[in-house]
Order: sequence, then structure tokens, then C-alpha cells
Amino acid sequence: MLLYALTNPVGAIPVFLAMTGRAGAVKTHRIIVLACAAVAVFFVGSAMFGKEILAFFNVGLDDFRIAGGLLVLVIAFEMFQAHYGKFIPRTDEANYSEVDIHGLAITPFAFPLLVGPAELSIMITLSNDNPGWLGKAFLAAAAVLATSLIGLTLWMAAAIERFLGRTGINIMTRVMALIIAAIAVNFIMTGIKSQLPGLVSR
Repeated sequence: MLLYALTNPVGAIPVFLAMTGRAGAVKTHRIIVLACAAVAVFFVGSAMFGKEILAFFNVGLDDFRIAGGLLVLVIAFEMFQAHYGKFIPRTDEANYSEVDIHGLAITPFAFPLLVGPAELSIMITLSNDNPGWLGKAFLAAAAVLATSLIGLTLWMAAAIERFLGRTGINIMTRVMALIIAAIAVNFIMTGIKSQLPGLVSR
């Protein structure tokens, strides 16, 4: 649920529908499948090779935990304000007769609309918290499950928007934002306790 809430596919529905409104059903479904495949690759790759990624950049787990928590906190603030980022092109700029469907599915849908630095940071941190192959396999399975739910949400995007309306979507987004913010604070405090145990104990 953490990954699903963090990617916030429900909150991304208005943006998704605006960008695929003229793409047609077949192209829209292809975009969803390709985007979810890319999201799964990002998540599973981070889960399986999180430790190696940190070692390559010579970054400590607690440092990464604090940085990831801060990024997630920023995402939570944006979600609470119902902002979806400035990386989405305007609808009138999208010409679906010329656009590369594969490219659109990867950027901006998979990255950074659904998966950004904050989501990858969480996966890498969780991967380092579960160093065994069994833990990594569990994380990978959770990532695939979350990606499947994301795909299902996007597949039903039009129906969800009709049912909830823009107000309902904004309310759900803000509820998810509160949950994500609490998780981010926990990540930050855990990192600070490990880095500055004397300061925290006072």
C-alpha cells in the first residue's frame, strides 16, 4: 500500500486523462501497459540492487534514509495541495498523431508522473532494510502487486473520475498525503536517531 499511495495514481487521473484524451482507447491502453512495465522495472531494480546502488555512490543508508524522507515529505506537501508537478506538458501541446507512444509511456507517465526520486529512494531504503534474498523477493513481489493496482486504477481512470469527481479525487489525494507524510517523518527520525543518537536521547 505504501508504494501505491506514494505513486498516487488516483491523484494523477486528471492529468492522465487530459494527456490521453485524444489518443484513443487502443493507444491509451498501450500507454498504460508500457508505463506499468516501466514502473515495475524501476521498482524491482531498486529492490534487488538497492545496496549495490548505495555502495556505488558511497552513500550511507541513514543519509539516504533522511534524504529520501525529505523528498517524500515534499511529495506529500504537493499532494496535499493537489499539485501534480510542473513536468506535465499542456494538453494543447500533445499531438497524438505524431507522438511516440513508447516514449510517452516512459516519460512522463512512468517517470516522473508515477515514479520519481522519492519513490526510488523508498525502495532502495527498504531494500537495505531487508538485505536477504527472501526480503528482496518479497519487496519485488510487493512492487509487482502495487504496479498491477496502479495499472488497474489507470485502466478505470475515466470511470473513477466520473464516480468521485474532481473533489473526491482531491480528498483521496489529501488523505494519502497525510499517510505518506507520516511515513516520511518516520524515515527522517529513524535516520537522525542513527546519525545523532546523543542529540535524540536528550
